[in-house]
Amino acid sequence: MKNVTLRRALSSDRWYRSCHSELQMALVSMARPVRLAHGEDLFLQGEPSQGLFCVLDGALLVSNVDRDGKVAVLSQVEPVQWFGEISTLDRGPRHFSAHANGDTKVLCVDGAVLEPWLNAHPLCWRDLGVLASGKLRVALDVIQEQAFLPLEQRVFRRLERIASGYGSRVTPKKRVRIPQEVIAQMLGVSRQSANRALKYLEEVGLIFRSYGIVELRTRAASDEKSCGGPTTSSPPWAMEPGP
Repeated sequence: MKNVTLRRALSSDRWYRSCHSELQMALVSMARPVRLAHGEDLFLQGEPSQGLFCVLDGALLVSNVDRDGKVAVLSQVEPVQWFGEISTLDRGPRHFSAHANGDTKVLCVDGAVLEPWLNAHPLCWRDLGVLASGKLRVALDVIQEQAFLPLEQRVFRRLERIASGYGSRVTPKKRVRIPQEVIAQMLGVSRQSANRALKYLEEVGLIFRSYGIVELRTRAASDEKSCGGPTTSSPPWAMEPGP
């Protein structure tokens, strides 16, 4: 993929599009593509690696596993989302592991090359801070939702976040490829609880499920469906704006 074409594709990400043009060009010129098979690790928790990554094709699951084998999934990273800024900013170890969910292609920008460039262009360090701040805002919202919202709403909002690239995607997707088990791991609930929540969301017309795929319906379509037949009424929160 030529640099101009790649930059055009990357510009569908809000963060990349907002960066200084010098940083946009530098990231493309410094990046190297890496292909991962399903389940293959990009990096592991505790590794001292630095640098930025961007998914081009497929998806990555960012997760951890505790001593008892319980999996906690932080996020599903899809095209064309950037991540890895925290270890680049503080030079600390990776806090989570990342592995491919299906065949995946990732752009990798090595920290050993990126950091000297940023030091020579200090104004661009702020762009990495903006990337990290966006992730922090999402994390704070999730903490609040955990305390205040019912599971059905938390599941729906998580699906919306994935579809929107956690707010980074200029045009949100309508269909999310994600297994039910991963949804449960993201919310920290059993697979049965996640299934009940998804079934409820489908009954009220907010989503449609097929094998491994969740389609998010527009709220206008949900209203039209509920007016056209004897379906369960949409919950009050379904018509409330997101945070």
